[in-house]
Amino acid sequence: MDLQELVNKHHNRLSETEREILAFMLNNEQFVADSTISVLAHKTFTSTSSIIRLTKKLGFSGFAELKFFVKSSLSSTYEPNADFLKSGREDILKTYEGLQSADFDAVSQMLYRARTIYCYGTGFAQRNAISEFSKSMLACGKFTHVIPASSEFRGSTGVITPEDLMIIVSLSGETASALDTVKTLAARKIPIIAITAPGVNTISSAADISLHYIATPTVTKFHRDPFHSFVALSVLLDYTVRQYIQFLESN
Repeated sequence: MDLQELVNKHHNRLSETEREILAFMLNNEQFVADSTISVLAHKTFTSTSSIIRLTKKLGFSGFAELKFFVKSSLSSTYEPNADFLKSGREDILKTYEGLQSADFDAVSQMLYRARTIYCYGTGFAQRNAISEFSKSMLACGKFTHVIPASSEFRGSTGVITPEDLMIIVSLSGETASALDTVKTLAARKIPIIAITAPGVNTISSAADISLHYIATPTVTKFHRDPFHSFVALSVLLDYTVRQYIQFLESN
């Protein structure tokens, strides 16, 4: 088990402040592994007592035990997936299973009310997937604008209004180049739907609605960095379109 899995397990017990601390920790695990509790408290604008309470909620005796856990998880490496074909199927099934509990009536209402739907993917694969979603929504009578790059995303804050909708697709939900813009949009009360991997993250925390897809990492003999397949993201976006079409037909 790594830190993200541990956070997912205890997510419902955490306060908003604790989730913000964990969002920082998940995005800076090496820093946490090398840090002291006082330095971490300073970096997260909290107190050492707040961090101690958080570590105990996660099941640790204190910060030292949490540090050891993070160091151990960082030292482990991804192993080649013994059944890569099967993992793709499981990513789809787990994503679909999670979608059954999502409030797609609220999602469809947001899509329906939006004057313009702005879409932004934080990576190449995410942008490709959201571009296909944009074409499908156009067929449903909704105009969407796909924001092509991070610089344009930063510049969008003066154009998007509360009558519009922002859909942001990320894997980690912690893409550094997007975080300030997301926070600005949230502060301006722009409706936001976040689509990320499961777990506590800054982008999902800022959104009105969060949807999640599974992208199991694996390594190949050609490259040691983890590879993520985004097939489940395409399934999620297709499911969203189908839900919206069903919403239109029933109203």
